[in-house]
Amino acid sequence: MKTIDTTVNISLKYPVTEKKLSSLIKSGAAEEKYLAHIFALFTDVPVSDLLTFAEKYDISISAIKKYYLKYVQKFYSNHELEDVFALK
Repeated sequence: MKTIDTTVNISLKYPVTEKKLSSLIKSGAAEEKYLAHIFALFTDVPVSDLLTFAEKYDISISAIKKYYLKYVQKFYSNHELEDVFALK
């Protein structure tokens, strides 16, 4: 998915693959060198693309929500994504 690769890797020293991001989310882990990528995934990538990414890598909405609440929300909230969580 070009949008995600381009968005999360822009101007960052260590590029990350979608597969790596999906494994981090599924495991519930965060690696410090990928935190900027994670923040970009949850805040800069359009929600529709994030949901497509989740579907492509078989990541449940509940896993996305749990990861977002644990690592992202306190630093960068995404109200559009939170609206999706409220609907599910």
